[in-house]
Amino acid sequence: MNSQKILVCAAWPYVNGDIHIGHLAGYFIPADIFTRFCRLKGIDTVFVSGSDCHGTPITVEADKRGITAKELVSEYIPKVHEIIEQYGIDYSLFTSTITDNHKKVTQEVFLNLFKNGYIIKKKSQQYYSESDNKFLPDRYVEGECPFCHAKGQRADQCEVCGRTIGLGELIEPYSKLTKAPVTLKETEHYFVDFPKLENSIKEYVLNHENAWKDWVFKETIGFINEGLQERAITRDLDWGVEIPVDELPENQRIEFAGSKRFYVWFDAVIGYLSATIEYCNSKNLDYKDYWNNKDCLHYYFMGQDNLTFHTIFWPGQLIGQNLYYNLPYFPSIVKFLNANGQKLSKSRGNIIDAKQVANHFGADAIRFYITSILPENKEGNWDWTDFKNTINAELVGNIGNFVHRVLTFYKNKLSAEKFEAELDSAVETKINETFTVVSDLLEKNQFVAALNEVKKFSTYGNQYFDYNKPWEKLKLAPQEANKIIFNCLQIVNSLRILFYPFIPEASHRLSNTLGLTNLNPTPGTNQFQFTSLPLTDINLVENLVPLFKKLEETDVEAFTASV
Repeated sequence: MNSQKILVCAAWPYVNGDIHIGHLAGYFIPADIFTRFCRLKGIDTVFVSGSDCHGTPITVEADKRGITAKELVSEYIPKVHEIIEQYGIDYSLFTSTITDNHKKVTQEVFLNLFKNGYIIKKKSQQYYSESDNKFLPDRYVEGECPFCHAKGQRADQCEVCGRTIGLGELIEPYSKLTKAPVTLKETEHYFVDFPKLENSIKEYVLNHENAWKDWVFKETIGFINEGLQERAITRDLDWGVEIPVDELPENQRIEFAGSKRFYVWFDAVIGYLSATIEYCNSKNLDYKDYWNNKDCLHYYFMGQDNLTFHTIFWPGQLIGQNLYYNLPYFPSIVKFLNANGQKLSKSRGNIIDAKQVANHFGADAIRFYITSILPENKEGNWDWTDFKNTINAELVGNIGNFVHRVLTFYKNKLSAEKFEAELDSAVETKINETFTVVSDLLEKNQFVAALNEVKKFSTYGNQYFDYNKPWEKLKLAPQEANKIIFNCLQIVNSLRILFYPFIPEASHRLSNTLGLTNLNPTPGTNQFQFTSLPLTDINLVENLVPLFKKLEETDVEAFTASV
């Protein structure tokens, strides 16, 4: 990877409910794996995101509970931070959309687009509830998808087919709260003139045809080829970023602007820019080093339901400002992760809570399994039997077993000698090849394949140990036993580095077991590579314990019965 700097942007979770495994697979864990890898490679990497506190998902939940949106946000923001700490997600900054900085940057983006002629105002129809005597945002309205005819879909996007639903296209719309029918009524809003930006956006997308995942490119260009439409960026809400109406000419101010706010799709993606600015200000850095520096690559992580917002709409918002901001280099988008063969759904009771599952099984096990089944190109499925088998066979039986048997043999038989030995050329070649392959896969955001290579490398270590039988060599040719264990210890240390991006907590535990300092990524220093470890640097802990705990059927049964 030749990039001097990298900006990692992970989707912003709505703070209207607890974090579940879909959020972990969609962006938390993939973005963290990539960030840790880049930093270990010595690349200056900034990783930003935050809590999405605006939009109707917040107000809908607050209305259901009879509290204010501000109260709901105050309740859930700390819970998101707990998940971040629990899973070791190594953000440079995790902020929120309710900061003064975010409000300022959002308004500046709007004014830049307005100044350049990409904002128009017009009257349009919006869903209106006669019984409540008010306009209803899209998330308050449900009905039948006009494309795939799935029932109970939102007015702005179908969760089943992923298509964006235009205003008035929903079949038999009704209020999500009261179930009463809704009608369309005229109101005035600001729109981004995407038809005017279409050629520039299409050129940008076509330039990335060979770089993006095939399905991401095809879906994106398919939407564009249908023809981009003007898209409303304000809604009749009292919760969100205010429109800077005082900075607009009087004849360009929409009616009742004071009671309208920016629509969450417009405001949330601006968070990537505002968060970078906030972070850089706190570190006395220039944010333009990350946003106007062509040697800084931008990676975005999200689920497939956010595809168009990051491959079309957000690039359009950036292009339209004429500030030469860096556009998304690689949208690392995953398909949906299901559970037990069904779509994750809080209302249907099919949710695996991220905090609860890590409390019970440990963050390492969850990170490892989710990465193993990450839905990079097709929908994935969390299956409890497969979870137990994967942890026991791969994490415990393969990686953990190899590390423990090598360290136990070394401690009990050889550690007192403090010997040095020769590295086997075949082992050295295998180690270097593994680092090269895993590095290449992680650069391409092929996380499942990268983890599989780490598993294969541990399997190689087990096979090397078994084939060479150091327990026999110790009696007949002690120097040969020394050499075998020396090589095995080099494999163990390489594993400590290789699984740092995937299961960092385990990497730290192994460092502690070996008596080494934790890996400490440093800009300009590539640590994601093989370096021979002198045995004089190893100082094993007194009581060796396995790195990972085997799961019993009763462990799974106890957890699933308790939730």
